[in-house]
Amino acid sequence: MSNPSSITGAEKLLLFFCGQMAPYFDCVLVAPNEGRLTLLARQSGIVVKIYKTPLLYSIYTPDTHLMNEADKLLAAPAFRALMKWIASERPQVILTNTCVHFMPAAAGKRLGIPVVWQLTEKITENGNAHLSASLIHQYSSWIISISESVAESFPPEVRQSKMTILPPSWSEADIQPEAWPAWRASYRENLGIASNRPLIGMISSFLIESKGVHHFIDMALSLKDAYPDAIFLIVGSVLDANYERLCRDRIAWSGAQHRFIFAGTQDDITQVYCALDVVVVPSLIPEGFGLTALEGLLYGKPVAAYASGGLQEVLTSAGRPHLLAEPGNPASLAEKVRFILDQPDQGAALGMLNRVQAQAVFGPGTYQVRVNGMVSRWMNEYPGWFQAKARSVKDRAAPARRHKLRRRSRKKPRLFFTRPRTRRTEGRSTRRRALKLRQRRTSARRRRA
Repeated sequence: MSNPSSITGAEKLLLFFCGQMAPYFDCVLVAPNEGRLTLLARQSGIVVKIYKTPLLYSIYTPDTHLMNEADKLLAAPAFRALMKWIASERPQVILTNTCVHFMPAAAGKRLGIPVVWQLTEKITENGNAHLSASLIHQYSSWIISISESVAESFPPEVRQSKMTILPPSWSEADIQPEAWPAWRASYRENLGIASNRPLIGMISSFLIESKGVHHFIDMALSLKDAYPDAIFLIVGSVLDANYERLCRDRIAWSGAQHRFIFAGTQDDITQVYCALDVVVVPSLIPEGFGLTALEGLLYGKPVAAYASGGLQEVLTSAGRPHLLAEPGNPASLAEKVRFILDQPDQGAALGMLNRVQAQAVFGPGTYQVRVNGMVSRWMNEYPGWFQAKARSVKDRAAPARRHKLRRRSRKKPRLFFTRPRTRRTEGRSTRRRALKLRQRRTSARRRRA
């Protein structure tokens, strides 16, 4: 989405993945417009290009017309323009991110370019999910699934032959546990909240109905009298003003406005996690993974969530299935938060155990092992992905030393897009073809003689 004021979980994951691919590929990030994503990418040394393409939203919520909608996109002028642009960029591998980003995958298929399709959301199980899975299988050389929950949409033969399950992770350099106490104190001071008051929060990129903001409010209202010191924090950008108004009215009717804080978008979400005592993820859709839940565990916080999709997978893997609530039931969610608040230390020890378990299951070391296994399969099954296409200037200037210099100056292939072939390279190919043609004609005259 490349929003100017915030970054989504899928975008965070994409930046992290680019960094992990750097030893194998030169990565170029293609975004629809400038925003927080492109700013952070450039700061990380990633090359950025801007190119906007239409999305195929119905691949996420498929119906019987999905294939017809895909065909319409393929017949549109925007698709022909995209193919022309990609052909001019000459990528060696295309990675298309999220299930709705169909056009780059289709363009890669038409141009004979390998496509890695990274899936971060669970396709809606409405009886037509097999159509989306079939489309993704048709236009991909490899599939990266963020969780087992997302992978369930695909038949076993696809999962075995061309899929990697790759849950998110993080860079330890970005965590800085030694700074957590100061960040906690600073953020709470800005909010005007004493250090001993329980702060319960939900964090989302956008405050939309599917993220369950109204369920978080209903849960909080059922707890406010039993825990009179508790404050409830809601973090996220307003995308639907009418929905936000309904949420605020819900609070106003109960007369509890002073117990809720709408914090909006936060530039440094780390400080928010440090300030919280409990993280709640009330998502009403089966999340592909649930990065908010993982981040809560990472920052040593107890996490309560609805038991669906990737959220169930995350908390179960972290050894906390007892903090999973019945999906869509705010009363059940309130019970889980009540269990945490009733701990002698209000769940602090539970949160630190969460951090240890999250490190073991999702930590950078485990992630690197998974990435290495995936890339090893690529190297064995698709060695052409890793072959550089052009020799260096030194190679062309000194043919006698070509092999020695090539080993020394070998360049990584580019993931997403590569530099176009130069005129000199094209001229050499033309001369080579002309030479072969003269040789064939000479041989023919000799046979006739």
